Amino acid sequence: MIFDNKKYDYANRTGNLKAEAVGVVKGEKHFPIFPGNLVFKPLTKSKPFSTPLFAYAEVFWSQVINEYFMPAPLYQLAFCFGYEKETGKYYDYGTIVPMIYKEGEHLLNLLEFFRAYPDEKADIDNYLNYCQMFYDYTDILETAFFQEHPQIAEQLAMQILVSILKGDQNYHYENVAFLCDSSNKILRMAPMIDHEFSTYFMFPDSTARHEYWFGQLQRSIAGDPVSPEEFSQLPNPTERRLMEKSAVCLHKNLLYMKDHFPETVQEFALKLNALETALLKDPRAFFLEKSLGYPDTANSNAFYIGKARYKDHDETQAKIYEAKFGHSGKTIDFTKVSARIIGEIKQIIHQLQHILLK
Repeated sequence: MIFDNKKYDYANRTGNLKAEAVGVVKGEKHFPIFPGNLVFKPLTKSKPFSTPLFAYAEVFWSQVINEYFMPAPLYQLAFCFGYEKETGKYYDYGTIVPMIYKEGEHLLNLLEFFRAYPDEKADIDNYLNYCQMFYDYTDILETAFFQEHPQIAEQLAMQILVSILKGDQNYHYENVAFLCDSSNKILRMAPMIDHEFSTYFMFPDSTARHEYWFGQLQRSIAGDPVSPEEFSQLPNPTERRLMEKSAVCLHKNLLYMKDHFPETVQEFALKLNALETALLKDPRAFFLEKSLGYPDTANSNAFYIGKARYKDHDETQAKIYEAKFGHSGKTIDFTKVSARIIGEIKQIIHQLQHILLK
């Protein structure tokens, strides 16, 4: 796999991708664009649990998805020098990726779509965006639009299956989009992007936290029932209900795909087998490689500083967090982390095969 990094200067950008984040949390992103319609996507100081492996996850999964499952824009590790000084809340490092829409096209995510075209099957008014959460897509696929556009529904079904494979803890309705033309006509599903919250790449600085969340991925795929008191430690009832739903919904998604999209499931299973064969034949071909000059330490708690400073605008709390979490972090052992990632992916492949093919 390719893990070299590209270097850019913010002053040499050709423009900025101005995109309003249409979702539960409002905001604007002004990511710089460079020649070739390449967009620099920085790592964010306030992104929950963010480490350099978030960028490696983007590179890893874009290559795997493009090679084994469907066309996908390829990410590369990248620096954009001067960007952190300009913005404060973003790092100078992240990834570079081709823009996914052409001139005259634009994106319309699922939240925007169902707000514009309500459907009783999609309870979009009660939708909440939580990271570290798995999402139930069965109601979305039952809506009139997807029932009346089976080809687009199949494209979404394949993306959902791939999102489960990559253990995406942030595959919410704002990260799934249509590509539309200038008249707002839907052309097709947009390709998969935003792979950073892949479970396998999270918490390289804490084995216990990593194993807990990998266990939650396995559990949601298996669909083991939730006990009445399992999430009683969460004081917020809305968050508790979401966690209870997340704990089993991937299994629900898989059974729905199996019943309603048998051809898509068969296609996915064949591609999954090809990936498994490649992983067994030469696992080191999938290993992460330390990129020269790219950050190689992980501090999963550093985001608390950025959240306090840039989201909550609480400098006093930011300084408290700096004293507590402002260390450089733990050096990433790329060989050890890679072996664990490949081993866990193979475990999830076996789980998916057992459910989809039995």
